Amino acid sequence: MQPDQTIAFAAVDESHEPMLFGWLSQPHVRAWWGEPQGELELIREGRATGDAQGFIFSVDGEPAGYIQSWLPTQYESERWASDLTPDTPGIDIFVGPAEMTGKGFAAAAIRAFVPRLFAGTAPRIIIDPDAGNTRALRAYAKAGFTAYGEWNDSAGRTILMELTRTEFERTR
Repeated sequence: MQPDQTIAFAAVDESHEPMLFGWLSQPHVRAWWGEPQGELELIREGRATGDAQGFIFSVDGEPAGYIQSWLPTQYESERWASDLTPDTPGIDIFVGPAEMTGKGFAAAAIRAFVPRLFAGTAPRIIIDPDAGNTRALRAYAKAGFTAYGEWNDSAGRTILMELTRTEFERTR
């Protein structure tokens, strides 16, 4: 990511679905997001219910990936979220085109996205990557997130990471 590049966000709508499906079908995304049709349905459902706010992020006008915010405490399946306040958002992100991975776009998109989440009352933002997703762990650390715990269950080991409002404001 070059310092003079611009990141923009567009709310996901039906016109983005073919692109999202293509990205979700890429091996580097599918490894961590699961079956493409099921993931696309979850994105649709989140948009319809308002439980997730999804966006396509672009770099200099070129679609580069997907980012969403959601509230982990709204999901009983996220047992690791029991200590969070109800206003603590979680985010998920992936870089779509394989040739754009490893270039700093995810970290830059996160840094550009989090001000909208801190505009509310959230004391921190959470992200929960799989422990084996070392590329994501590096990107999230580069964006300012720090590990504060881990969760082990039948799905595997999850690293719980946070970006606090205080740390975000300090490094802005």
